[in-house]
Amino acid sequence: MLIVKQLTLLILCLALSACGKPEAASEGRPVARDPNEVLLTSQAAQLAKIISFPVTTEVDFSEIDTTGQIKADENRVFHINSIVAGRVVKDNVVLGNVIKEGEQLAVIQNLDVAKTYGEYIHQSHQNDVDLQQTKARLELADKTVERLKSLNKEGIVAEKDLLNAQNQQKLLQIELSGYKEHRIHIDSEAKALLSAYGLRIDGRSHQVDPSKIETGSPLIAPRGGVVIQKNVTVGDVVNPAQPLYVVADLSQVWLDIVIYDKDLEKIKEGESVVFKSDSLPGSQFSGRISYIQPSTGDGTRTFLARAVLPNPNLVLKPGMFGQIKITGMGTSRYPYLPDQAIQKFGNESFVFIDQGDNRYQKRHVELGTRIHDGYLVKSGVNPGDRVVGSGSFKLKSELLKSQIGNED
Repeated sequence: MLIVKQLTLLILCLALSACGKPEAASEGRPVARDPNEVLLTSQAAQLAKIISFPVTTEVDFSEIDTTGQIKADENRVFHINSIVAGRVVKDNVVLGNVIKEGEQLAVIQNLDVAKTYGEYIHQSHQNDVDLQQTKARLELADKTVERLKSLNKEGIVAEKDLLNAQNQQKLLQIELSGYKEHRIHIDSEAKALLSAYGLRIDGRSHQVDPSKIETGSPLIAPRGGVVIQKNVTVGDVVNPAQPLYVVADLSQVWLDIVIYDKDLEKIKEGESVVFKSDSLPGSQFSGRISYIQPSTGDGTRTFLARAVLPNPNLVLKPGMFGQIKITGMGTSRYPYLPDQAIQKFGNESFVFIDQGDNRYQKRHVELGTRIHDGYLVKSGVNPGDRVVGSGSFKLKSELLKSQIGNED
């Protein structure tokens, strides 16, 4: 009877032992002793397409989000003044116009212009009259000399009379040449004086209409650009000290950036900025910081940084507001993990370390700054560790499956 009881107890123990063995073992799969470790067969690792790589490092950087405003580059802004005082009789400019070099912007009525132009016409006319009279006298002198030559040959006229006539002829030739040169001098002097008022004289003085005396001084654009300020309308009385137009070359603009004192030490000249504005949806503009204000100058506790932005299509306008992202490079290097290698469950971030022989160890990581398509890592991995990239999600699934099985 005792023997029968002992045999019954032995059979029961063997049955219980068989029920407690893992199913994986019965299928010939390796069993992990560490709950944070995943073991795969060679065939399973191949099917999961497990690929690992060594951890590299990247330089840390900071990103600062702030706001800013587009302004005209003051090195490319110039004022246009009238060189004469007078009344504006013509205004060809609209605020915001793109003007070209040599374009007429306005006409200023001025008495000095009228006097200079009138004197030029008077001198030109007087010189032409004197020149024509001298021509007529010279023609008469030429005929007189020819006649006296004939009479002198016949002995009718004395040699002295012929010499006097020839001398008079030469004097008239000199006088005529002087009037011709004087006409050139009058034209040159008038052109120089009137060009200072913006007037041009085409041709010579005899082609000028004496019935039309110019009284206006045209205002000509010395350079091209966009009119960003206009201080004149028709009828205004202006003077040379008053800027009539402010023009800016907007092919390059300034971006004034608001910097709070807590971020000031993170900002350095040369760092890249990206500007976006609601006025230009879908567009962004890049540049680099070229200036940082050394002091606030007021009680706002904000500083000013400035970047230069290329603007070849003139889409950026002075006064335009927008959002700015400043990217500052650091000096420290940290391990870098791409998104493919990082797995998350709940609030935990982790990776799988390739330990060889198809053994993969789960390791918790603390993520830092996001860069490129991944993260810098504060702790959890070291440079050179082999981390699973492709196939890490499969390892996560196996790990969670085994943990759920153990709980059951």
